[in-house]
Amino acid sequence: MAYRILSAFIILLFFSTAFSAEENFRIVDQKELPNQLGTFRTIEFNTSDHEAATLYAVTFNRDYHANFHLQENVIQFFANYLDAFTHNHDFIVGINGGFYYPDFTPAGLLIYHGKTVKPLVRSSIFKACVLIDSTQKIRLETDLDQCKKATNAMQTGPLLIENGKVNTDLLRIQQKSKSLAAFFNPHKRTLLALTGQNRLVMITTSPLALFDVARFLQDHPDAVGATHIQMAVNLDGGSSTGMYIRFPDQPFYFHELKHVKTFIFIN
Repeated sequence: MAYRILSAFIILLFFSTAFSAEENFRIVDQKELPNQLGTFRTIEFNTSDHEAATLYAVTFNRDYHANFHLQENVIQFFANYLDAFTHNHDFIVGINGGFYYPDFTPAGLLIYHGKTVKPLVRSSIFKACVLIDSTQKIRLETDLDQCKKATNAMQTGPLLIENGKVNTDLLRIQQKSKSLAAFFNPHKRTLLALTGQNRLVMITTSPLALFDVARFLQDHPDAVGATHIQMAVNLDGGSSTGMYIRFPDQPFYFHELKHVKTFIFIN
């Protein structure tokens, strides 16, 4: 009898927690950022392969200020993690930035405080850039020549969403290069997106394929509080994926496993 009751309870628990056919995602936690800067959400959904996935998304109000930070260390071992910067830097949200080479130098264009640290590279992957404009707002740009004119800019990619739709080049790039196949497979991701209302969204994820995260943002922008996602780009990911939010009660920290070369800070 006890066995039958336990079995019934487990079945009931499964159906109460699993996603229904009509339920595409679930917001399991939502918190307002300090200083009314925006909203942080923890979002769960199932991928096209019915695998459980999690997004941690910060959707900012329009009144924010962005900054890049370049770790000057030439040896990766001596660089800092995100949480170490909380003692000496005034920021509310921080994420890892662009890609870097094994010698701990930036991969692709990096302009930092008006100085070109690394020049532009031609790549089928790095076909976008993140720049900070004169008002300290994040812009996502596909015209790389415009990026070279910025005071702060980093080359990155691939472009996931353009003009509200999943970038059709993603499939072509994946099929064209066997050496890049693993890059498209499930990994932890760091993303930047702009909504149709030009609001900035910062995202870190559990291991996800590029197509899965791109399709989710295209099909379910309401998960991050938007009517649609206008543009989204992939930053560095895998063991470099990190996000720190300075909540006054208890910080949120998606801990990067490796020291990274660049960070993006918001305050």
